[in-house]
Amino acid sequence: MPKSFRQRYEALQIEALLAQYPGLRIVPSQDERLALKGTLDFHVIGPANEDIADSYEITLTVRPGFPKVLPGVRETGGRIPKDYHKLHGGELCVGAPTEIRLRLREVPTLLTFVEGFVVPYLYGYSHRERRGTIPYGELAHGNDGIRQHLATMFRAKSIEQSEEFLRLAGMKKRTANKLPCPCGSGRRLGRCHNRSVNQRRKEIGRHWFAAEYEQIAELLKLYDDVETPLPPLRKHRLAL
Repeated sequence: MPKSFRQRYEALQIEALLAQYPGLRIVPSQDERLALKGTLDFHVIGPANEDIADSYEITLTVRPGFPKVLPGVRETGGRIPKDYHKLHGGELCVGAPTEIRLRLREVPTLLTFVEGFVVPYLYGYSHRERRGTIPYGELAHGNDGIRQHLATMFRAKSIEQSEEFLRLAGMKKRTANKLPCPCGSGRRLGRCHNRSVNQRRKEIGRHWFAAEYEQIAELLKLYDDVETPLPPLRKHRLAL
């Protein structure tokens, strides 16, 4: 049975998001997407104790299927140039999709998405404006950044085989273990990187990885033209 708007708001914990960021408001939508718009104020202490308070005008679009389907975020004040970590159509490239999904799997709320990914992205741009650097360092560009995250997650030796690791994680353990390990060692997965793949499969489930593999293939097409490095998403502190 389809959820009512009230049920959707409760599941997304909209009230908690609006309480934390009162400059945002729900705006009418012509379809089933939930749209929020307004000013997002933040005060963050970065990894090297860089204290930055700033504000951005944004729109946040929550598509049906959240958290499996990720929200889209746009900066509407004209402050962030189009060649800084943006996707086709101008949405902000706030992080590697698998990292976002893994985080949302733990706490599937909009507040988790905003505080875990949107605020660090905006903080990174503010830091670059003021000090000329990105506070968390640099990652690879576009698709390579996504593959780099996958490679790190599966403890691969190179990023080139990361998509194959993801594909094997979506298979039954018995089947995947008989196939060549993507690392290029010449051994079967079951005698090579089986622990890293099997551990993730056990934590999340192979069906999730199978669906993720299909979505990542599409997302990699979407990310093809991201010309600047993805902002890494590491721990930061919201100043109180």
